[in-house]
Amino acid sequence: MDLTVHQLRCFLAVARELHFGRAAELLRLSPSALSEQITTLERRLSRTLFRRSSRTVELTDHALELLPLARRAVAAMDEVLEWGSGEAAEPRLRIGLMVSSPTFQTIMTTAGERMPRVRLRIRQLGFLGCYEALADGDVDCAFVVEIGQPSSPEFDAVPMWDEGSVLVVSEQHRLAERDSVRLAELAGETVVSAEDETVAARWFSSVVGEDRDCRLRPVARNFEEVLELCGARQGVNIAGVSAARTYPRPGVRFVPVVDAPPASTYLYLRRGHHPTALRQFTHLAEEIAGSHPS
Repeated sequence: MDLTVHQLRCFLAVARELHFGRAAELLRLSPSALSEQITTLERRLSRTLFRRSSRTVELTDHALELLPLARRAVAAMDEVLEWGSGEAAEPRLRIGLMVSSPTFQTIMTTAGERMPRVRLRIRQLGFLGCYEALADGDVDCAFVVEIGQPSSPEFDAVPMWDEGSVLVVSEQHRLAERDSVRLAELAGETVVSAEDETVAARWFSSVVGEDRDCRLRPVARNFEEVLELCGARQGVNIAGVSAARTYPRPGVRFVPVVDAPPASTYLYLRRGHHPTALRQFTHLAEEIAGSHPS
């Protein structure tokens, strides 16, 4: 049985996206070429990895068993390739980002000044890709915004900073000119959120509360899409207060929500030994976050 790293990368991409078209786009393959790679992998493993229909793609039990093995295999091959190309002598950090903020920007600026030999890269991951990218080894760490305690116990979560919340609305919305609002005033509103219904429901109950008379609309993959939807009067959203400085946009207003729970940013890391550059970056981020709250 002769497997290739490319086949495993294809498997991980489909497992992450649960959509052959999106996975093919990420890999810069045609959907038919990606499907062929998966079919070859399934044949060589004598295992069915995906249940496919015209509408959905689901992981089988065999796929769930393969996931951690494939991640380790791909990560090990990446290390070999880096060593062979000489990149191991020039440390790099791939930093995942859910949403930006002034504090994150300060961390990156300071890291560039204090760690000049380290190649810093930022990967925009949106609402849904943070944990998968970290698990797959696509990033070395990830800044993730949570409401309350960390939701992914398989990783180490280093607390960074907390911030208040704002209501994101169209400038024509009934609450757009208010100095502040309370959650009770959102009765009857449609709240746009991450397109994954499980993630959206967890966020909704943590922020808005299960007994609020609001409608949840899980349609966005990142905050840019949230802003477009709110600006087009398709709903409202609740975001961290720093969004008003980081994402100003014509036609959109950010109104403080006085009784919403704080939004907490964590730096997520895989468990185990961390390279020197990652340890240095983590300590620097803690230092900056402690002295520059958003």
